[in-house]
Amino acid sequence: MLRKDTLYAILIILAGFLTRLINITQPILEVAGWRQCLTASVARNYYYNGMNIFYPQTLNSGNTEGYLGKCEFNIYPYLVAILYNLFGVHESLGRLVSIIAFCGGAFFLYKLTRKYAGNTTGLITLLFYTFNPYIFFYSRSFQPESTMLFFSITMLYFFSEWIDREGWWRFALMTLCATLAFLVKLPTICLGLPLLYLCLKKYKLNFLTQWKLWLFAVLSLTLTLLWYKHSAYVGSINGIELNPLSFSYYLKYSAYFLTNPPFYEKVFYNEVFEKDLIYIGGVFFVLGIIFTLKKKEFRYIHYWLLAILIYFILAAKEVEWHTYYTIPIIVPASIFIGYAISNSLRLITEYKITGVKKITLQALFVFMIASLPFISYHKITGRYEAKRLEKKYPILIAGKIVDETALESDLVIGCIWGGPELLYYSNRKGWIMDANTCSIEFIERLRQKGADYFVTTKLDVIDRSVLDDIKDKYEVIRATNEYLIVRL
Repeated sequence: MLRKDTLYAILIILAGFLTRLINITQPILEVAGWRQCLTASVARNYYYNGMNIFYPQTLNSGNTEGYLGKCEFNIYPYLVAILYNLFGVHESLGRLVSIIAFCGGAFFLYKLTRKYAGNTTGLITLLFYTFNPYIFFYSRSFQPESTMLFFSITMLYFFSEWIDREGWWRFALMTLCATLAFLVKLPTICLGLPLLYLCLKKYKLNFLTQWKLWLFAVLSLTLTLLWYKHSAYVGSINGIELNPLSFSYYLKYSAYFLTNPPFYEKVFYNEVFEKDLIYIGGVFFVLGIIFTLKKKEFRYIHYWLLAILIYFILAAKEVEWHTYYTIPIIVPASIFIGYAISNSLRLITEYKITGVKKITLQALFVFMIASLPFISYHKITGRYEAKRLEKKYPILIAGKIVDETALESDLVIGCIWGGPELLYYSNRKGWIMDANTCSIEFIERLRQKGADYFVTTKLDVIDRSVLDDIKDKYEVIRATNEYLIVRL
C-alpha cells in the first residue's frame, strides 16, 4: 500500500501532467521557438530520411544533406521520431515526451528531497517545482531540456542510493542516467561535484581506490567523449554545427561576459530571481540557503547548487543569451524553497519572537505563501493569451502557404532573425537569414546556389527600400501586412 505522502506526491504530479496537456496541439512557438523548431526538424528528418540516430539532420543547410554536428546526443528527438513512425507526424507527441520526462523527474526530485529533508519539505518542493512557470513552459516544449532535467535528477538520486546501500542494479541505473545526462547536455558533467562530495564523505581519500567508482566514471565519460568526437566529425560533413565544443571558446566568452556587470543583473536578477523563482520564491530560496548552511544533511544539495553556478560561469555566453539555460537552478532551488517554507513558522516560534513582531512576520509569511500560486497562474496563463500567440502565427501561416505552393524539392530562404521557424513550417530545406542584414545581394547569392523562394514575417525590420526591390525583382506569391512570399 502506498504511503500517504507518496499518494499526495502522485496526485501533485498527476495535476501537473493534466495541466500541461492544455493546448498541447498549439504551434511550437510560444517559448524559444527557434530551439523548438530546430529540435522538431531533427525529429521529423529522422522520420523522413531514416532512423540513424548517429546522423541528425537539420533544415538550414541549403541543398546539402544537413548533417548537424557538435550537438547533444539526440535521444529526445529520436524518441519523438519513433512515435512519429507509430502515429504520424504530430508536434503534440514531442510535447508529450517532454511532459512524461517532467513527471519522472518530479517524482525522483520528491524522493531525493524526502530523503534529505523530510516528507513535508518534499511535498512543498514538488508543488513549487511542478507549477513553477519556467519549468511549466519548458517541460512541455519541443526541446531536450525536460529530458536533461529528468536524467540529471535520476542520476543524483540513484548515485546517492548506491552510495548508501550499493547494489548492482543501483549502479547500473546511476551509470545509465549519468551517461544519458552527459550525452543530452554536456554541461551536466558539472553535476559530478555533488557526486564527488558523497564519495569523499563515505570513503575519504580512499575513494581513489574504489574500482566501481572508476568503472562508473569510465563508462559514463568514455561514451560521452566518443559521441562528441563523432558529432564533431558529422558537423564537418556539411559545416553545420549547433554548439562549439572547444574549451578555449568557452574560456574566451566566459572571461568576456563575467567581467561585464550587466551579465550578473540579467542572469541572476532578471532570469533567476524574477523569472525562474518568481520573486517570492527567490526570497524563500535565500532563506533556505541561510537556514541550511550548518546542516550537514544538506551538503549534497549545496554542492548541487554550486555545480550549477559553476556551469553558469563556464557557459556564460549561452546562459546570458538563452533564457532556458538557467532553468537547471530551479531544481535545487525548489528544495531550499520547500525547506524555508516548511520551517519558517517553526523558526519564528523557536526564536521566541512575540507581540507585534511575531504577528507581522506570520502575516508576511502567509501573504508570501498565498501569493505564490497567484503569481504562477498569472505568468503561465499570460504566456498563452490570444494576443501574445497571434504575434507568432504569421510564421505558421506563411510556412503553410509555402508548403502548399512550392515543389517538394524547392529550397527556401526563411528570413526572420536567424532561426529555422519558417523553414520548419514550410517543410522545406534552405537557408536562414537575419532580417536586420537582409539585402538583394544576399538573396541573389543564395538564388545562385539554388534558392527558389524567399519568405519573411519581419516586414517591420527589413529596410523598406529592400522590400520594394524584392517585390519589383521577383514574383510575389503573397504579400500582406504580416508576411511576404516571393518566387525567386
